[in-house]
Formats: sequence, C-alpha cells, structure tokens
Amino acid sequence: MIEQRDVKRQIILYSLGALVGAITGIVAIIFRMLINGIYFIFLNIPYYLGTIGWIITPAIGGVFVAVIVVKYAPEAKGHGVPEVMESYVLRAGRIRYRVPVLKSVASAITIGTGGSCGREGPIAQIGAGVGSGIAETFKLNKNETKTLLLCGLSAGIAATFNAPLGGALFGIEVVAGGILGFSILPVILASVVATASADMVNRIFFGSELTLSFQPQAFAMGNPGELIFYLILGIVLGVISVIWIRGFYVIEGLFEKIKVSKYALPTIGGLLTGVIGVIAIFFENAFAYHGLFGDQPYFPAVMGVEYAFIDSTLNTPDILAGGIVLLATMLIFSLLKALTTSFTLGSGASGGVFAPTLFMGAGLGGAMGWIFAYVAPGIVSTHTAMVFALVGMAALFGGTARAPITCIVIIMEMTGDYLLILPLMIAVSSSFFVSSLIEPESIYTMKLARRGVHVSAGTHIGALKSIKVESIMTKDPTILTPDMSISEVYRVIDTTHHTKFPVVTEERKVVGILIAEDLFQGPKVEDGKEIHVRDLMNPDFLHISRECTMDGALQAMMKRDEGHAVVVDPLKPTIMIGYITKADVLKAYEIAIIRLQKSGIDVEDITPAEIIDLSD
Repeated sequence: MIEQRDVKRQIILYSLGALVGAITGIVAIIFRMLINGIYFIFLNIPYYLGTIGWIITPAIGGVFVAVIVVKYAPEAKGHGVPEVMESYVLRAGRIRYRVPVLKSVASAITIGTGGSCGREGPIAQIGAGVGSGIAETFKLNKNETKTLLLCGLSAGIAATFNAPLGGALFGIEVVAGGILGFSILPVILASVVATASADMVNRIFFGSELTLSFQPQAFAMGNPGELIFYLILGIVLGVISVIWIRGFYVIEGLFEKIKVSKYALPTIGGLLTGVIGVIAIFFENAFAYHGLFGDQPYFPAVMGVEYAFIDSTLNTPDILAGGIVLLATMLIFSLLKALTTSFTLGSGASGGVFAPTLFMGAGLGGAMGWIFAYVAPGIVSTHTAMVFALVGMAALFGGTARAPITCIVIIMEMTGDYLLILPLMIAVSSSFFVSSLIEPESIYTMKLARRGVHVSAGTHIGALKSIKVESIMTKDPTILTPDMSISEVYRVIDTTHHTKFPVVTEERKVVGILIAEDLFQGPKVEDGKEIHVRDLMNPDFLHISRECTMDGALQAMMKRDEGHAVVVDPLKPTIMIGYITKADVLKAYEIAIIRLQKSGIDVEDITPAEIIDLSD
C-alpha cells in the first residue's frame, strides 16, 4: 500500500506542477507583449533612416543584450534549452532566480530589434526557471525539483504552440530523454494548465492565435503514392539537419575566436544579421514576396519572429502557380535564415532555434513539394504539394533536435486532425534516423558537448569501470634504489611524507616495494654494516596493466590486502610506467562520479556523514 505521507507529497507535487503551468502560461503571453513593446520602440529607426536602419537596429539590440548576458546572467546567452539540460543533469534542476527575468529581457530585446531567433526556447528556459524557483521556495528534494523544472519547460512549449501533449513530450524526450528522476504526470498537468491559461490571456489581449495562421482542413495526403516522396523528403532533410547543426556551431566557434571584448560580439552579430536582412529585402522586391504579418509589424523575411514567412508558405493555394520564383524564394530565404540565426545566436545574443528550424523546414519542404509536383504531377498534386512544407517543418526539427515523437504530435495538435499521421511518421522517422547515423549530437546536446558535458540516456554502471589506471596513475612517483641506505630512506620520508615507495634500478626495472613500516621491523645495522633497501624491500608486489580499470585495480588490492600497485606495460612487465595507491582509487571515484553526471546518468547525492562532537 502507498503510505499516507507519499500520497500527500504526490498531491503537493501535482498541485505545484499545475501552479508552474499556470504561471508559465501567463508569463508566455507577458513575454510576447514585451517583444511587441520593443518592436514598436526600435522599429522607428528603420522608419526614419530607411534601409540602413535594418542594419543598425539589431546592432543596437546587441549592445543591450551583451550587458545582460556577459555581466549578469551568462545562462541567458544562446538558445536556452541546453542550459536547462545542464541544470537538469549537473545541478539537480536548480536555476538561479535571476535567470528567468534576465532571459526574458535579453530575448525580447534580441527578437524585438530584429535578431533572427525564436521565442520558444526562451519561454522554455523561463518556464524551467519558474519551476526551479518554486521547488526551491518549497524546499523540495532533488527529484521533485527536476520534475518541476521539466514542468516549466514543457509548459512553455505547450503555451507557445497551443499543444499540451507536444509540450509535455518535448520536456520528456529532449531534456529527460529516458533518464530517471522525474514524475511524468505533473509534467502533463503543467502543460495542460499552461495551454489553457495562455490561450485565455492571449484571447483577452490579442484576440488571435498563438502561433501560426492557416486552414488545417487543407492539409491531407492526396495519394498513397506520395509516401515515397515523404520518405525522400525525410532523408534529404535528415542530411540537411546535420549540416544545419554543424554549420551553426562552426559560426559560433568563429565568433569565439574573434579577439574583441565579449561585450562587442553580439553587436557584430547584429550588424551581420542586418546586412543579410537587407539582402533579403532585395529578394523580397525581386520575387514580389509578401509575408503574412497579421497584427505584427513588418520585418525583413529572415529577421525577427519567423511566423510571417511560415504562414505565407503554408497558405499558398497552388504551389506551382508561383513557378521558379516561388521555388527560389523558399530556397534562398531558408539559406539566409540559417545565416542570420547563426550570426545572432552564435555571437552571444539570446533566443531560440525552434522557430528558425521550422522556418527552414517549411521553406525546404515547400521547395521539395514544388519539385515533386513538377516531376510527378500524377502522384503529387499542386494542391497537396504545400503539405510538404508542413511536414518539412517537423522533419527538419526532428533531425535537428532528435525529438521525433514531439514533432509528430505538435504538428498534429496544430493542424487539429490526424490526416497527416502517415506522412509525418515516415518523414520524421527517416530524418531522425539519417541524422543520428551521421551526427550523434543534437543541436541542443552539441552545445553541451563542446563544454565537455555529454548528455545521454543511460543506466547506472560501476563508477570505477569508466576510469583506466593509466589516466589516474602517478607517472613519476618518488622511488628508491636498491643500494640506498636506511638513513637515506629516512631523509626521503622526511622530505616527501610518503610511506610507500617502489624500488627501481637505474634501468627503470622495478624490483620491489618498501613500506615505511618495514623500516621499524628490522635492524638498521647488521654485522656492523648498514642495512640497504634491497635487504628490507618486498620483492613480491602487485603488478597491474595500464589498461586495467580502476575497479579491477581495487579488487586486486583487496585480494592481496595491499594498498598500492606498480603499473607496467604487459609487453615489458618488469619496467614500471606508473604507480597507484588506494588514495588514487578514491580520486578516481570522484572523477568517475563527475563523468557519469556529465554523461546524463542520474547519480544520487552522497549522504553526508554525521559528525560526532567530542569537545564536551
């Protein structure tokens, strides 16, 4: 039976999960309002200065963002989700109180001044911060804190896309990824409450949809033969997702190599983003492109929030009617979007990669749909070709974020029906498979991998099995020679404070071990002659291979009841290459625990010992 105390804690956790969802849903709308407010402040610059204003505006935004992320909250830099993953794995779900607030401001400035990034990643990190803050306020334990962190992150995604199930799956699939240490039901509850609260507040203030505007009934598979083309779409976008991931971090790496102040980098990124934005304006005029901005102010197609381009792509009734011009529009803007997003976030600004990836998926998917409808009109009709844009969004993000189930569910929730289940399943799964074969890291985990933190699902393993002897051994230990006198040994002990010494000849051949205790068990002088090391050393000592793991070394020490071992190369077993003691085993254990945590394996905290005070 479940104890009453456990039932009470579950009720408290579920209630707090719902509270996190409600707060995050409201915060998501406040964040959107903050972005709009900054829009109308800074858009006066291009209004008065003309085209050059689109270059200046994101650069000015970069100045403000740099102060926030460099001086006050480095966690607010970049696209948010990797920082949440790092908090989940390494910090037991704890996020500093200041991070949600400063992340909101930094991301709103970045997006509102024309930076190329999305608001989903920031909202996810803000929600995670809300969950962490509530957990800390109520003094919850490690697993409960991690659960509320996931509640907040999932609630942020759910509120943004009006997709409660997709939001819950995002947190579980992308961040937790099979790692234990959280409860799934509060995450689902938080996502539902966040969606409801965000939708209610949004209708009061905006009276519009949260994200995209299109006619769901227009999206359906027209011919079963289209599935082969959806498979091709998934394979191609799987390869492109790897190019996108690696290219993004190549550009970030280039920014890190620029020898300027960290405060200047976001400004440089803003200038480059503005230049690409001006190029996009040229193509807009050349292609007679018009984005569907609704009640949002105009931005060049590849700057600011991306939904105007996505809505335009999804609302194209006859994809072949635009001809080569439409194809060029989707391909060129997708490429330019990859550059502007990389410049914005790679330089240190704040925002998400979710929406930019959807932007590129819509453009590339729509372009491939145009090609398929042109080369196989009997299978892909002109009226269903635009469906490839919608499926392309899910396929590219599935390969980029390695969240196939999340992508399928979110698109189905956004469209409101299941008519696309087969195209989505085949395109997303094939993209995920191809991307995983080529690149093991997602766009989220690669950022952590570049810091030495490898997040992956796994099970508990013997900690010491992950450490090789050669990585922990002392390569140049203090040694004794067989001819040394006992007096000389005492001087070595006084100098080094060591108590165990390998005995090595001039040829580096190890011939024994001498322990300080052995010095007191025999005479210092025998037949009037001083005793030497060779007379007291133990020639029977433990040899282990450099390839041996530390758990094997510990077992060997315990079996022989020895606290030391000489490390040798199996090909030259008489030549010492290193030396270990039981103290090295403890050091290896500490290193192993840190490695396991960085690998995404949930290692429970060590219970502190109760110290008894004898002073009384």
